[in-house]
Amino acid sequence: MPTFCVFAFHLDRVLGLNRTLPAVSRKFSFLHDGQPCPVVSWDASLYPEGLAAGRSTMTLTWGEYQNSLKQKCWHKNISPKPDSGCFTVHHYEWSKLALFDFLLQIHNRLDQSCCGFRPRQEDVCVELGHHAQCGDPNHIQLTNIIHKDHDPRHLVFTNNKGFFDRNEDNLDFRLLEGIKELPEQAVSVLKSKRLREKLLQSLFLDQTYWESQGGRQGIDKLIDVIERRAKVLLTYINAHGIKVTTMHV
Repeated sequence: MPTFCVFAFHLDRVLGLNRTLPAVSRKFSFLHDGQPCPVVSWDASLYPEGLAAGRSTMTLTWGEYQNSLKQKCWHKNISPKPDSGCFTVHHYEWSKLALFDFLLQIHNRLDQSCCGFRPRQEDVCVELGHHAQCGDPNHIQLTNIIHKDHDPRHLVFTNNKGFFDRNEDNLDFRLLEGIKELPEQAVSVLKSKRLREKLLQSLFLDQTYWESQGGRQGIDKLIDVIERRAKVLLTYINAHGIKVTTMHV
């Protein structure tokens, strides 16, 4: 688990998205035989009615999500019409989520049924039968779409379980479906060829995580994966005419 949420936190900050909760890797003698485990910052605003009630999650289907992208909800601070089908989340938030999830190949938010790639038999979406729902995608439920109670316009990226072992010929492009704009700040980092440098500088601050991944050699292997996906994403942006824009919301 540290590989996922800790790396995700550092990638999020390097890209300038700032949508994940702070996460570090630490050792505790009374847990996991002293092996490193992730420690994620607690945010009570995600649980407005108490921990037992769960987080402030949005309930929407894939079809409703795609419709909200077309509506550009809350774009330019324009309040949507009551019958627009819009949700509380600002249009640009979906762009940030899609970019982040594509680089880490996180599918448990926008594609929990694994409709956009070839899943393995041991993947949860296959074991639970979700993959069979891909024939009727408009009714597939999105999951882990979370916002703070006092800030419904912005998403919080949690449960950031990515996959570093998915090859470039089996990436989940469904995560980018309907996305017409991507954040300029994040894309500029991907284009600058300084992604590795920035990630190394950031990850080195968490020595426990650094060592748990085998030091520089292990960290480089993780960054290799992200860099290859970044190249694929940049090619996708050019091929599909995706607009790169400033997203200060």
